[in-house]
Amino acid sequence: MNKSKLFLGLLFMMAIMLSCKTDDVKPFVTLSSNVTSISENDSVATITASIVVTSQNDIVVTLDTIGSTAKGDSVDFVLKPSIIIIPAGSLSGTAKLTAIPDNLKQGNQTVLITLKSIVGGSSNDNQKLTITILDDDIPVKKPPILVEDFDYTAGDALTLHGWVIHSATTNPLVVTSPGLTFAGYVGSGIGNAAGVNNTGIDENKLFGAQTKDSIYASFMVNATATSAASDYFFHIYDPIPTGSLAHRGRVFIIPVSGAPGKMTIGFSFGISPAQATMTTQLNFGQTYLMVVKYTVVDGAANDKVSLYVFADGDDFTNEPTTPTLGPLTGTQGDIVPTGLALRQFDAAQRITVDGIRVNTEWNLKP
Repeated sequence: MNKSKLFLGLLFMMAIMLSCKTDDVKPFVTLSSNVTSISENDSVATITASIVVTSQNDIVVTLDTIGSTAKGDSVDFVLKPSIIIIPAGSLSGTAKLTAIPDNLKQGNQTVLITLKSIVGGSSNDNQKLTITILDDDIPVKKPPILVEDFDYTAGDALTLHGWVIHSATTNPLVVTSPGLTFAGYVGSGIGNAAGVNNTGIDENKLFGAQTKDSIYASFMVNATATSAASDYFFHIYDPIPTGSLAHRGRVFIIPVSGAPGKMTIGFSFGISPAQATMTTQLNFGQTYLMVVKYTVVDGAANDKVSLYVFADGDDFTNEPTTPTLGPLTGTQGDIVPTGLALRQFDAAQRITVDGIRVNTEWNLKP
């Protein structure tokens, strides 16, 4: 090739390169946040738009929140400013995402931040941020103060597993198999069960003295038979008084006269027979979920008990406004609820109990 032509060609290419301005290559904008989640209670996340090499001009970054589960416009959050300016000669600019508190139990929500437009810079579709707003109106569940799933070997005496005899000397309570199930209940389908199947020994298990507010003792029950006379098989227990003085919140299985296979549920503060009885007829052989509530009220002889009974398909997510039976009071005096007890009252009874939970709040779901 002619050397003069090669030299002229190189000069021409150098001239073109020198005529190009550095601003023809737009800086690449990156989004970042100092946190991935914030509390609903006025917490703030700092959103940063940044570049690696400074520009001779301002870069204008417009943000978008389309696709967020949280609502903007000062409902769940505020993003200010929605336009970030990276000044000429600078490497970054910021905006603030501020959560707005409310009293709604709506769960955690997310804010999706994307780039709507950029002037003076470039980016790609991967520049997205997700910030979670943590709902502080969802209370933290308190752990149960007693859990009994009878997850022991079938045939074991309950006294091998923390239960204590407080009445009689024959026919101890034993573990039976299989356990019970009730859809949606936290104690469903775990371990075996307890058979309350005879007349004889009554036993209790303690959860500790409760001197204020309410306790909720929940359990599954399936009765296939009981005596015509009927009596209570479950109650809240205080180890200090003697005999029946320790029994409050008594739950009864009552056969319906003239209706084979049908039963109803009775309840009393501290006496037999039952003070109140369900008008609804239930089925022998069907599993039900029951909750005995004992409420400690300041003063003497004024505590209250309530009973809730649920069948398959009933909603037990929250405590119903009105219990199935109660609230009941009595003249027997208050106790310090410290444990619960299973009672064998007749040779004809066949009652299976399982999935016991004692809580200081309504807490029946996993």
